[in-house]
Amino acid sequence: MSKSIKLPLQMVRSNALVGPAAALFVSANIANAANLIFNMVFARMMGPAAFADLTLLLTLKLGILSFLGALQFAFAELTAKENQVQQSYRRAHALSWRSLKFSLPAMFIIIALANYISGVLNFSSPLALCVLALAIPFFLPMVIYRGLTQGLIDLPKIILSIQAEWIIRLFGSLILWKLGFGLAGIAAAVGLSIIAGFIFSTRKEDLQLLSSRKLSRLDPQTKALGVVALPYLILQIAQVLVLDSDIVIAKASFSPETAGLVAGLLLIQRVFFFAFLSSSMILQPLVAKRQADQKSPQELLLLLGVIAIITVAAMLIILPNANLIVSVMLGDEYLALSSIVWISALTGAVFIGSHLCAIYKIAQGRGFAALIILGFSGVQLISLSAVNHFFPDIGLETYFSLKLLIQIACSAVLIGTILMPLKKDKLAR
Repeated sequence: MSKSIKLPLQMVRSNALVGPAAALFVSANIANAANLIFNMVFARMMGPAAFADLTLLLTLKLGILSFLGALQFAFAELTAKENQVQQSYRRAHALSWRSLKFSLPAMFIIIALANYISGVLNFSSPLALCVLALAIPFFLPMVIYRGLTQGLIDLPKIILSIQAEWIIRLFGSLILWKLGFGLAGIAAAVGLSIIAGFIFSTRKEDLQLLSSRKLSRLDPQTKALGVVALPYLILQIAQVLVLDSDIVIAKASFSPETAGLVAGLLLIQRVFFFAFLSSSMILQPLVAKRQADQKSPQELLLLLGVIAIITVAAMLIILPNANLIVSVMLGDEYLALSSIVWISALTGAVFIGSHLCAIYKIAQGRGFAALIILGFSGVQLISLSAVNHFFPDIGLETYFSLKLLIQIACSAVLIGTILMPLKKDKLAR
C-alpha cells in the first residue's frame, strides 16, 4: 500500500477515535465532576467516620457493577464484530429477562445476610444495604444495554445514560438526606440512579418489548458470551482489587478516623481513573472490528499520550496547591492528606493506562493481559496487607507510595507486551 493511501486511512482511524472519545470524555467528566461534588458535600456533612461508611456502600455498588462490566464489554465486542443491529437488540432483550433468574435470588440473599455482612465489614446501616439490594435486578439489564450502545458506538444513548445516572444520584441523595432518611436514603437514590441509567440506555421500543415476556431464543454466539466475558471479568476483578480493596482493609484494621482519610484518598484516585475510563468504551469496539492483520496500536498510543499530558498538567497544579485542593474537595478535617494527595491521583492515572492496554489486548483476542493486571493486583493486596500487619505504624504516605510503585511496574510490563512485538516486526523487515 502506498504512503498516499496509508495516510488517509490513518487519519480516518484517528478521527473515528478522537471525535467519539472526546465527546465521551467530556460527558464522563461532567459525571465525574458531579461525583466529586457529591463526595465533597457528603464528606463535609457526615464527617470522616460516617463518610467511610458511605464510601464502603458506594464501593460495594461499584464492585458489583465492575464485575458485571465484564458482560458489558463482552456484549459490546460481540455487537461490534457482528454488526447486526436488530439481532443485537433481540439478544439484549432476551438476556435482560433471563438475568432475573440470577439477580432476584441474589437480591434476597443480600437482604437476608445484611446484618451479617454489616457486622463483618463494620458497616453501620444494614438497612442501607437492603435498600441498595432492591436495585440489583436492574444492574444486569443496565450493563447489557450499555454494552449494546457501546458496541454500536451510539453516543446519544451512552451520554444520556451517564448523565441521567449522576443527576438522580446527586440530587436524590441530597433531598433524601435532608429529609432525614440518612444512609438508607442515599442508598435509595443510588439504586434509582441505576434504574435511570438502564432506562436511558434503551429505546422506547426496547421498553415496550421488555414489558412483554415474549423471549427470543438464545443463539450460539449469545450462549458463548461467557467465554468472551471471561478475560473482561478477570480485568474487572483486578480493577476492584486495585481501586477498592484499601477501604475494606482500612475499615477492618484502622480507626474510624483513619478509615475516613483513606476514603478521601480513594476519592481522589477514582476521580483520575474514571475521568479517562470512557476512552475504553470507544477503543474496545474499534479494535474488535479490525481485521486480524491490522496490528498498529495507533489509537491506544494516542490515548495514552493524551492521558500522560493531562496527568502531568494536573500534577503541576496539585503539587503546589495540595492544601487548597484537599480543603476544597474534602474539607479541613482531611488536611493531613495534603502531602499524599498527588500519590493517589497519580495511581489512578497510571492504572487507567494499564486498563486501556489490557482492553486493547483483550479486544484483539489476547486475554493474557487481564491475568497480568490480576497478578499485580494480587501482589498489591498481599503486600499492603502484610505491611499493615507487620508495620502498623508505617503511615499512609508509605502505604500509598508502595501501591503506586506496584501499579507503575504493572503498566510498564503491559506497555512492553504491546511495543516489543512491533519492534520485532520492524527488525524482521
